[in-house]
Amino acid sequence: MSGTGDIVKGTGSFTLTIKLTGMTPGSIHVSHVHAGRCSQPGGIVYNLQSVVASSSGTATTTTTVPAGYLVPSSGWYVNVHFGPDFTEAKYAPSISCGDLQPA
Repeated sequence: MSGTGDIVKGTGSFTLTIKLTGMTPGSIHVSHVHAGRCSQPGGIVYNLQSVVASSSGTATTTTTVPAGYLVPSSGWYVNVHFGPDFTEAKYAPSISCGDLQPA
């Protein structure tokens, strides 16, 4: 699997777009912005839109994060998890992770 994450700053907010390829077709994945870095994980800061793979295994999801959630210098990262939620332990592992740059 590979992908990109793009941040577009708005007036007091920002929009985060995640694009992934090589996913299981039709799969659904919960995603979040977490505190810390991929190498030093922290707690969930903001819930993002679910990532839903197409029949060809690609996905694009866009979430506008409201004012007050600026990326701190200590770091944030985007984490896409294995499953659609956390109702089962097997859904929690990360399948994609990317550090966000400080605002």
